[in-house]
Amino acid sequence: MVTPSRDKRSAKQMLRKALPLEKANVHNGNKNANTDFLASNIEPSDYPVLFRCQVMLPSAGKFTAKIKVGTTTLTSHFNGGTNLTASCLYIFDLLVHTGDSVNFQSDQNQNGHLLRVQEIAWGTQ
Repeated sequence: MVTPSRDKRSAKQMLRKALPLEKANVHNGNKNANTDFLASNIEPSDYPVLFRCQVMLPSAGKFTAKIKVGTTTLTSHFNGGTNLTASCLYIFDLLVHTGDSVNFQSDQNQNGHLLRVQEIAWGTQ
């Protein structure tokens, strides 16, 4: 049986949603305290989704998400608002909805940080 091309596209589109999508990948980044890690905010390509964030800060400090909706920016601290241990790897999840755009900061200068963000659309935790 031959599958029409429309069905092939649908299968490909469905498979795409099952795989994580890279939204940010910063290796050996350098940022001053309280400045955005990313050149521009990232937005989800589907709604609602999960942003899985992997981070390593070379200096102990708070790791923060800046979530913008419209003209309002909310600050959300990861790790209960306590400092991340220097040079340790952490993974955090952030739910993202329609209209959200996100960036990340630390309250300390970070020279050599790692930040990776993946968008997870389905339950491929």
